[in-house]
Amino acid sequence: MILNGSRPKFGTDGWRGIIGKDFDTKNCFLVAASLLSLSPEIKKVVIGYDTRKLSKEISIKISNFYLSKGIKVFLSECPIPTPVVSFSVKNLSADYGIVITASHNSKIWNGIKIKNKHGQSISAEKANKLTNIISNHSLNDSDFNKFNINNSLENIEFDLLTDYINSVRKIVNIDQIRNSNVNIIIDCMFGTSSKILNRIIGNGNFKIKEINNSQNSSFPGIKQPEPIEENLSNLKINVLESRAAIGFAYDADSDRLGVIDNESNYIDAPYAFCLMIDHVLGNRKEIKNISTTVSMSAMADKIAKKYNVECYRTKIGFKYVAPNMQKNDSILGGEESGGYCYAEHLLERDGIASSLILLEKLTQYNSESSNLIKDLIKKYGDHYYKRVDIELEKNILEKIKDFIFNFDEPKIINKEIKNIDRTDGIKITFKNNEWILVRLSGTEPVARIYAESNNKHSLDLLISKFNELFIQ
Repeated sequence: MILNGSRPKFGTDGWRGIIGKDFDTKNCFLVAASLLSLSPEIKKVVIGYDTRKLSKEISIKISNFYLSKGIKVFLSECPIPTPVVSFSVKNLSADYGIVITASHNSKIWNGIKIKNKHGQSISAEKANKLTNIISNHSLNDSDFNKFNINNSLENIEFDLLTDYINSVRKIVNIDQIRNSNVNIIIDCMFGTSSKILNRIIGNGNFKIKEINNSQNSSFPGIKQPEPIEENLSNLKINVLESRAAIGFAYDADSDRLGVIDNESNYIDAPYAFCLMIDHVLGNRKEIKNISTTVSMSAMADKIAKKYNVECYRTKIGFKYVAPNMQKNDSILGGEESGGYCYAEHLLERDGIASSLILLEKLTQYNSESSNLIKDLIKKYGDHYYKRVDIELEKNILEKIKDFIFNFDEPKIINKEIKNIDRTDGIKITFKNNEWILVRLSGTEPVARIYAESNNKHSLDLLISKFNELFIQ
């Protein structure tokens, strides 16, 4: 069989392609077959999918193909969160988990995530090997025909949610939450989170209202199913109108979390993670290390210092954070994009589990959620954080690459530099403790600029001046 066009490349968190152009039957076939070449000893696989166009169809094709190779397949009976696949891989002692999802990308995208036997994203080394195999793979028509059929798969479709729900409710004081008289709003963003929190918490005084909870691959009314402030205007309105205690939003595959307080303020993702750290280390007395990325708020370091533990930093991507958590016995892992994990549950991002930890903090706190950040500021000082993306036209790409690899001066934009860190891209910390990070995305054709300051005006000025370095 001849394959034309680009072949899948695995980046920070799997492979994503535009539906009908890159994400098609042949490229998905390449991924599934190449994984077998990478790991010919595969005996058992868990397969899940989100609510996007072609997600279920491709999951069925991969299942058929693996069945034809004598592999035991556990295919979800319905769209499920990526963390449920990760949990099920561990729970069922599978070799791999495969999720058909483009996570938070817009409706024109779909993709594939691969989880190892621990439920974690495959390592950078294994992702690179898989990409190399894909780029050189020659496949025959017989194999493709085994892949490209749509047989009924009722005998291998499983309920993967129930065991996950029974497990995740054990990580918090579920009775405290259930009996708290708190009402919350959940924005499902037309993804996989619908009805799950209801099933976890169960009956009681606690009330949940869901919005955008239909399975709609067009993600109507939002730019993309990413739980960032610009996509959560409807959630903000619902929180105010319902006088809700808090609002949560999950991306399409539910491994990321966005938070709106009772006054409809968006809680920046790095500070939502800091709330989790302060709760788990402080209130729950689980005094262990923290693992996060170079793009996370400096407040995380301050909290770790207060409790005499380490805050370890990695490259961006949970495939770096999770192994660091294992290595350093970290209780929490997080990244600035809203992906957090609690080690006693799963060494992988889980938006639903993260929201339960924040609910436990809120119901124990006995105050309004708008006070949570105010209390953090009292303890650790003012912090303002921002991320902006730059679309990569060719001339801009070359400027950014040159800056990342070659910049080495004592000052920039009239600021004295304390240190330069090239763990991922280039992170510059200034002598006034402001910092800025510039890197190329591993999953999208953009460059990202991250920055933090103790003053909002200074933060905006910092990003503006750095933008001017590349866009003129």
